[in-house]
Amino acid sequence: MSRAIQPRTKTYTHNKYEPGRETIVEKVNGMEGDDISDSDLDILHVISKEVEGGNTDTFIRGVIGSQASETDNESSDTAHSDDDEVVKKDKVKKRVYSVPSDAEKVHLFSDEDSETAYTTFKNRKAKKRKRAAAETKRHKAQKASKTSTIVGKRALPPAAKKDEKKRPKWGEEAVDNELNHQLDDEHVPDYIKNRKEKFEKIKEKLGEAGLKLPPSYGDVYFSDDEILEDIKEKPQLPRLTPCAPYEDKQLQYSGGTVPAPIAQWLRDYQVEGAEFLHELFVWQRGGILGDDMGLGKTIQVISFLTAAFGKTGDARDRKRMRKMRRKDDNRWYPKVLIVCPSGLIENWKAELDRWGWWTVYVYHGTVSDKDEALRAATTGRLEIMIVPYATYRINASAINTIDWDCVVADECHQIKGRQSETTHAMNDINALCRIGLTGTAIQNNYDELWTLLNWTNPGRFGSLASWQASISKPLKIGQAHDASSYELGLARRTAEKLVKNLLPQFFLRRMKSLIAHQLPKKSDRVVFCPLTETQAEAYANYIDSEILDYIRSSAEMCPCSSGKKRGWCCYAYIPGHGKWQHYVFPAIVTLQKLANHLAQLIPSGQDDQEKQNKDLQNLQIALPDAWKDLWRDRDSIINFANQEFCGKWKILKKLLQFWHQSGDKVLIFSHSVRLLKMLQILFTSTTTYNVSYLDGSLQLAERARVVDDFNASPAQFVFLISTKAGGVGLNITSANKVVVVDPNWNPSYDLQAQDRAYRIGQLRDVEVFRLVSAGTIEEIVYARQIYKQQQANIGYTASSERRYFKGVQDDKGKKGEIFGLANLFAYQGEGVVLQEIVNKTNVAESKLGVMVAGVDMSQNNADDDDPFKEEEGETAAMSQLAAIIENGGEEKPKQRRKVTPKIKTDPIMAILSNAGVEYTHENSEVIGTSKTEAKLSRRAAENINTIEGNDMPIFSTQDQGDMELEEGGIQWRFRPPELVRKRQFCEMARTFGFSDATEFALVVEGWTQEERRECLDKFYARRRVQLLGEAAKANKAEMKADRIHSTAIAMSARPAPVTESKADANDEEKEDEEESSDEL
Repeated sequence: MSRAIQPRTKTYTHNKYEPGRETIVEKVNGMEGDDISDSDLDILHVISKEVEGGNTDTFIRGVIGSQASETDNESSDTAHSDDDEVVKKDKVKKRVYSVPSDAEKVHLFSDEDSETAYTTFKNRKAKKRKRAAAETKRHKAQKASKTSTIVGKRALPPAAKKDEKKRPKWGEEAVDNELNHQLDDEHVPDYIKNRKEKFEKIKEKLGEAGLKLPPSYGDVYFSDDEILEDIKEKPQLPRLTPCAPYEDKQLQYSGGTVPAPIAQWLRDYQVEGAEFLHELFVWQRGGILGDDMGLGKTIQVISFLTAAFGKTGDARDRKRMRKMRRKDDNRWYPKVLIVCPSGLIENWKAELDRWGWWTVYVYHGTVSDKDEALRAATTGRLEIMIVPYATYRINASAINTIDWDCVVADECHQIKGRQSETTHAMNDINALCRIGLTGTAIQNNYDELWTLLNWTNPGRFGSLASWQASISKPLKIGQAHDASSYELGLARRTAEKLVKNLLPQFFLRRMKSLIAHQLPKKSDRVVFCPLTETQAEAYANYIDSEILDYIRSSAEMCPCSSGKKRGWCCYAYIPGHGKWQHYVFPAIVTLQKLANHLAQLIPSGQDDQEKQNKDLQNLQIALPDAWKDLWRDRDSIINFANQEFCGKWKILKKLLQFWHQSGDKVLIFSHSVRLLKMLQILFTSTTTYNVSYLDGSLQLAERARVVDDFNASPAQFVFLISTKAGGVGLNITSANKVVVVDPNWNPSYDLQAQDRAYRIGQLRDVEVFRLVSAGTIEEIVYARQIYKQQQANIGYTASSERRYFKGVQDDKGKKGEIFGLANLFAYQGEGVVLQEIVNKTNVAESKLGVMVAGVDMSQNNADDDDPFKEEEGETAAMSQLAAIIENGGEEKPKQRRKVTPKIKTDPIMAILSNAGVEYTHENSEVIGTSKTEAKLSRRAAENINTIEGNDMPIFSTQDQGDMELEEGGIQWRFRPPELVRKRQFCEMARTFGFSDATEFALVVEGWTQEERRECLDKFYARRRVQLLGEAAKANKAEMKADRIHSTAIAMSARPAPVTESKADANDEEKEDEEESSDEL
């Protein structure tokens, strides 16, 4: 039975602009702020300048604002279609996606001001030139687009387009709108335009009948209909218990049905996901299912496909395609393309077979295999075709000869880069309904989210320049540590609009917390490992080398007084080497090797001579006194086993000994294959551990066998896995310990590695250990992971993340602590840079949090592990402050309650401390919403329209050096002298009832970051109560002195009384003495 479906959107354009490829020199120049040569991106830069005067609200309304009127129009068309009777019989609910009313959402005001207006006026001539160039370019594109880009496909005659109301582009002039639309529509393949026009015409003519509703099998005879009681169903999961009743699930917003054999195994959120995907399919639109890893995205896709094909989850499904083909009446039957990483092909085949009956072909392998799959698609003899990304990229022209009804891109973050060849090929894929699956849509920056969304709905989100100006730029600037109140408020409001107004109809994401009750606990501990003496010497030698000195100082002004930077003036070439830009990325790789294992610098006899010579040169720089011996014994295992060459190995070895005795199983991930092979040799030659190994060189079948052997054999202890090769598609729940040896620039790789063990089916608590070499480039890498994870959380949930870093990504003028070459190529010795940054932010938040909320005790007092838990809590603190103010600063002393410290015993911490580790923290403690930050953000967003103080950084006084913060006469200082810090620590110990500072120190050493923050919050709250009390007393003394002075003057101006009672004189004298005592 047909169902009445309500639309969400109607417009369809395309945005694909291909800039020129950057050379290494240009990329490095861009990193360091030097102007690169003119490129095709110039016109985008102009647009970026033009849209700076707009706001996010205008942009979002431009994306989805015209939906309401289109919905009304299409509803009207539907009401007058030939299917009126059917529509009335089975009407479904109308899903409305639109921008909420003013009362339901936060509005951003326009940034247009006098300065912007002046800038626009000043650049008017440049705009005019750019528009003229764009007009010429448009005419050329129109002339070139008269022929189709697909061989053998006849282009449909151009249809007369309706006069569509153009979306507002930040209040720009009409010519600027036209310029953006030219860019958006310039590279749309003809076959996509023709298919879209055809679909819209059919939908306009037939109404609901023109949508991609499930095929009707009413006149198709199945012999199995007579034996339904005994018919076989899928899936068969005898060891599991269904989580829902055995009944069909009606998808009310899409008109589909998930049959009972499948629906009984779906959780509510999975049914919601299947409905979201089927709705996209029915209306031939795109979207992203961005569920967290482990929530069953594959099952949701299969459920949606079952509904789209009108299947029933039983043996009749295997005959449906064949019976429809035999009807000979040109009935529509769907064809679906699944694009995925090569390592997931077998997984998709297995899941499709487990959950139903499907005719599946794989476009991969030999030429004959690919030709057979393509013939099956052409003749309608398949339902699903699976192809890996690399194979699709090479054979895109052949695959795009098929009009696919839907394309599912698994792990679609692989097309996040606008300039990659895979992304360019995927942008031309011949499908209107484009569905992406990824748990990490935002991996490095917000522009990646635009790339994915633009792939799903080409042109729907405007140009990249508009996205950057309205979304990316405000969010990044507002997340800076020294952001002003205005910038913070704008960022938080922008995030709210992105998450609540723009994304819901295109992007669906749920977190793993939905199934937290089905999973054990997980800890994610970051261990900052000290370098060995030999490592530290080698690292320092390389940092101080001439090559790195040229790189590091390239952004400084040249001493020749030319006004240019050194790297683009007198120091553009390194003597005897060439341009310094050519050595930036090799130097980064070398520093990463030095931070892990010195043996990685020793040339390998298996490498070609050129690489050996480069490695030997780096080895000579790093170890000038020992390189000859290492070169002579370059292939000896002694170098691998030398503990002085790897500080991490000393720690890892002790951890493995402890875990082996405890019966645990361990996964060890590294993105360096050479390091993994070195560890494999170490394990097999110096230990009795049974070791498994997996990297990208293993064939798919061999990978599956190795994983199965490790899961099945209790004797297998260590599994060495390449982060990129084994980060997805593997289920290794037999392991409960995960070690990430080296951090990756992309945080998603490390997170995906953890989920190989932490997933449904895991029965033991999982512990993750990330090893980071302290003071080295790895700290910068991990710090950028934090930065990127915070960006992702903001983009997904509008989270109020702590603002640790002053640097702003892609802002050449704000490199802060983690961006720029100077930070990359610096060595901090034995110090832990991130510890300083985290502690600095904790202190600033604690002090500023007290000021924001008056005296605001932490709301986590209910934690049973809180060693400072007191019955009075926040109420008592507020009452205490009220009493001080009311009584003029007087406060009755209270009996201090003796606190019994809770010292936690952690054998892992003991092992790490014994190995020289001075600092660790839980990754989850530095990522996530901060209560203080949420209060600051809320206040900034509320006061965004005010002028006073809006341009002042909230943490303006916070610096790596000394800082002071004044409020009501109270001064705060960051990094005071050591003597002051010791005195305050002792004061904290006394405040919380400890007998001495040593006892208190032992307790603090075992705390997490969250527990330390709670302690600081409480201490500063109490200090503020105390200091305000002292201030109140001082004010009272000053007022009393003024009163006495005034009284004395008044009395001296009049005659003395004739008599005075001695008792009265005595009482007054006694009162004066008491008040004097109070002043003292």
